[in-house]
Order: sequence, then structure tokens, then C-alpha cells
Amino acid sequence: MQAGTFDHPATILELSQQGDIYEWKELGSLWVKAEPQSKTNLFSKVGLGQKSIRFTMRKRPLTLHDAIRWQGRHCFLTDIKEIDRMYLEVTAALIDPVPCIAFHTDQTLDALNRPAFQDTRIAAFPGFLTEKYLGFEQKEIHAETQTTYVLVTPKAVVLQSGDLVQIGNDFYNVKIIHILDEYKNEYEITIGRDT
Repeated sequence: MQAGTFDHPATILELSQQGDIYEWKELGSLWVKAEPQSKTNLFSKVGLGQKSIRFTMRKRPLTLHDAIRWQGRHCFLTDIKEIDRMYLEVTAALIDPVPCIAFHTDQTLDALNRPAFQDTRIAAFPGFLTEKYLGFEQKEIHAETQTTYVLVTPKAVVLQSGDLVQIGNDFYNVKIIHILDEYKNEYEITIGRDT
């Protein structure tokens, strides 16, 4: 490849942890060849896909635990292939992280020895939200719309069924856990609203 092929600046990002706070930190800058792809990137096994992009770059230490920032967008890495021992071809989903705060609810006893519940903060982290499906259930007195999303997190973020995740002003319940992937965890989360 010729030097002029790498004409887009990009930044390699690495997940950093300090206490219970996870965030993406800049690891270094580089020049890449960027090619938006026409097919959807299925970065989540249970959620909807996102726009895909393929980068070609000079070989460097890089894993699917890392990410790339390109033109102000977050690129969630989904595949890395070596080309000609000097270059890497990296496929990524264009999806921006959302700030999340996770809580675990513990049952305790109050001063009168009655059951009480206390929410304990587990972690603050960047998550990736994608849609799963929309369900509708008729209740006796009213109807409730339940929306299910898939929250994709870095592998280091571990949640349990029943935990709460705050995204913006909304609180979601962790319902189903998918943690078999080597590089990420996926959680089906729901929010219910009366209609």
C-alpha cells in the first residue's frame, strides 16, 4: 500500500478503570484508510445491527477490547485481520456509547426489623444500546408497553439479573444475560410504562 492511502486521522481507545468508573481513554493516534460498508454490522448477537465501517492501518497492537474514534464517532471493533504482515483490516460498528450507571438492590432490615431495600451503585460505564423488540401486554385495569433493549458492555462490566441500569433519566431492569462472548457482555434490559 502507498503512504497516501492512509488519509484519515483516527484515535485508538482503551477501556480504563478507576474504582467503579470505566471510561474510554486515548491510547494513541494514527492514520487509516476508512471505507464505510453497505451491509449492517451485527455487533450484538441479540440486538439490531448498526452501520459498518472498515479501516485499513499499519500493524500495531490492537484487540477487540479496544475501540477507534473516527470523525468524532465511536467505532465498536468487531473483527481484526492481518494483511501482508504489515497491515491490519479492522471492521467496526458505528455506534456511540451512552453513559450508564448500574445498581444492585440488596434486601436488608430496617430499625424495626422489617424488610427494606437498598440500591448499591456497582459501576459507571459506557454502554451501547440497541433495540430488540417492542411488546404490548393488556393488564386488567390498564395497558402497559414494555420496551426491551440490548445493552452491550465492555467485558469488564458484569451485571446480574435484577440489577438496575440508569441511562439518562430512565431506569431499566436487567432481565436476560449473555456473557459467553470473549470481548463483550450483552444484557436484555426492559423499561415498562403505563399507557
